[in-house]
Amino acid sequence: MNDGALLALALAWGLFTAVHAVVLSLVEPYWPRAFQISRGLAAVALTALGLAALVDAFPEWPRAFLYRNAPDDWMRQGVAVVLGHLLADFLWMFQGARFHGIRPRRDLIIHHGLGVIGFGASLVLGIGHALALLTMITEILPITTGLNAWARRTGNETLQRRADRLRLHSLAWGRIPLWVFLEVVVLQALIRGEDPGLSLGRWIAAAGLLALLVLDFYWLGKCRQRVDFY
Repeated sequence: MNDGALLALALAWGLFTAVHAVVLSLVEPYWPRAFQISRGLAAVALTALGLAALVDAFPEWPRAFLYRNAPDDWMRQGVAVVLGHLLADFLWMFQGARFHGIRPRRDLIIHHGLGVIGFGASLVLGIGHALALLTMITEILPITTGLNAWARRTGNETLQRRADRLRLHSLAWGRIPLWVFLEVVVLQALIRGEDPGLSLGRWIAAAGLLALLVLDFYWLGKCRQRVDFY
């Protein structure tokens, strides 16, 4: 990890931590709902990073978006930004548990732990920045959670129902198909055995994507309990 990535990580950690603190202090005093709103705000920026990576690296999809990145590739700083976000969320979950008596969600801890491992490995190995950032397109999900929290804060039942449906559809028709597609192309790259130097990164990606797929099926089931599936 170079100095630019370290600086990006530190700045992102501070910025996203500040977003959590500002929302809790000025917008929503109830910690769980404040966390959903602040994560939703952060997810807007993360989704934009994912879309930018998709546009920039689209020609690399046959290689599962997994290749060696140049030291000056902007995506290195992008990966560091996402890692800073994940660490800020961990810090804020600790803050919620320590000072507000909130029990952190186990599924969210697992999800963020997978992210720290995947994005950290990408930075250390210097590969797979595009694939890592591409997963941020799926941050539309916490955006819908933030919208739902804001709707509950303001008593807007119509927005709450729409956010619930959007969350359900983003899982069923967005995130899960994306994980399946990426898993297939990563496994194809492993089977072909091209560029053996990338094998470790491919195995990490394959394992991480499978875990994300399992988590999203779990969340899909939880969403279907609240919203009619259509």
